[in-house]
Amino acid sequence: MGIKNISKLKTQVIVVGAGAAGINAAIASARNGAETILIERDGFLGGISASLGWIGFHDQDYRQIVKGIPHEIVENLWSRNAASRYELDVKCSSIISVNSHHWKILAMKMATDAGVKVMLQTLFVDTITKNDRICGVIVENKSGRQEIYSDVVIDCSGDGDVADRAGAAWEKGRTKDGLVQAPTLVFKLGGLSREEFIKGCKDPSLNYREWVEPYPEIREKLYKRLDNMDVIICGGYAPLMEKARNAGEIDLPQTRIVGVKLHKPDEFLVVMTRVLGLDPTNVESMSLAYEKLYAQIPQLLAFFPKYVPGFEKAFLLEIAPAMGVRESRRITGDYTLSTDDVINGNEHNDVIALGGYHIDIHRPSGTWVDSMNVQTYDIPYRSLVVKNKEGLLVAGKCISASHEAIASARVIPICMAEGQAAGTAAAISIKEKKELREININNLKNTLIDQKAELRETLDPIDQNLIDQIGQLPKEKEETDGERDKASSGVQAWIN
Repeated sequence: MGIKNISKLKTQVIVVGAGAAGINAAIASARNGAETILIERDGFLGGISASLGWIGFHDQDYRQIVKGIPHEIVENLWSRNAASRYELDVKCSSIISVNSHHWKILAMKMATDAGVKVMLQTLFVDTITKNDRICGVIVENKSGRQEIYSDVVIDCSGDGDVADRAGAAWEKGRTKDGLVQAPTLVFKLGGLSREEFIKGCKDPSLNYREWVEPYPEIREKLYKRLDNMDVIICGGYAPLMEKARNAGEIDLPQTRIVGVKLHKPDEFLVVMTRVLGLDPTNVESMSLAYEKLYAQIPQLLAFFPKYVPGFEKAFLLEIAPAMGVRESRRITGDYTLSTDDVINGNEHNDVIALGGYHIDIHRPSGTWVDSMNVQTYDIPYRSLVVKNKEGLLVAGKCISASHEAIASARVIPICMAEGQAAGTAAAISIKEKKELREININNLKNTLIDQKAELRETLDPIDQNLIDQIGQLPKEKEETDGERDKASSGVQAWIN
């Protein structure tokens, strides 16, 4: 049987994907006067941002570099007692722990209050094009197949699906072999003893935070802060992982405990499951990844109570609704955000958002991570404008960037800021009756600044006293080695 009764809709702006970038793009578009439809395949808004801590609101000098709608969201969550305060961090700049269910409620309210038409449980199927112009999208949902036409489409799918179906050029993975960062299916534990957990963090032999181990002065500052920290990032405990691996109790391509002690005293988010060789654009690869990731969770549920201080009575609370795919298609734009841009803090005349999170590469063919510290850098509007296409923007982890640059720009607050910029640009292009790449850049920047986005105009001066209090890691690249090590060379680690 063929498809019958294809309905047609018309709007000004379509946003595909309601994750961190998409929800901000839709709100910004609607607030700036554009009729906006937000398309989401799940039954809630927020995507992966509804299951993770949000890292990267600040730079490595501890200045807040993401404001605007993202910070407004945080303030709304604070008013609901549904999030921690910003916890400054020596490696990850800052983190905020969010009550995921309150965030889902707030996201829906903010979208509908702005006038966004929300279409949930709606699957993007194809892009409607005429030559090199994107004219809309085709979707499927309970109402059947629908054609939705618009002046601008914003691809916030995370995978660049809309741009790909429109024939846009893209890259994927690292240059030498095309492998993408390892994905993770996060899950949450309850029953944590905060007191015993912090005692374990203060045990130097366990080395709970590996980044600070070579710097005793920074380590001691961190230990002194632990008792008063609501949110604690973990990245270490290698001796415990090695002990469990040698005992045959752990078989996964991870050699450290990675996770976050959340703002609720007895909850911990585990960010340790991982597989290698994922192709996020292939359904068989994605399905096998889920199979392997779910199989790793029971191992970790047994590991934590037996080996890790504070987890003796820990139990499974919930598993995220989707795995976190850290890297997928990177759509080629009018400008590609480079590794040099991020490391050296390059500025651009068409800046629409700032980034300051370290380059955080979950090794595509190894364990643990590769990391490079960065300077506060500009994300140019040109990286959101799809090369050789009209009527199409991208925001989120599919923007035009190098493998290394996206490893910084992929985090939730930065994606939110990109989304606000994309939604604002779409609305301005409609008001100005101009192509996206021809809009007045100063108008876009001034509109974003007026709506409290941070484009260096209100950036606080560096507070040396704060740096002295927390400590600061050196700026030079850290030499690391983790290619196809013992834990990541086994057949069970790989999808292909």
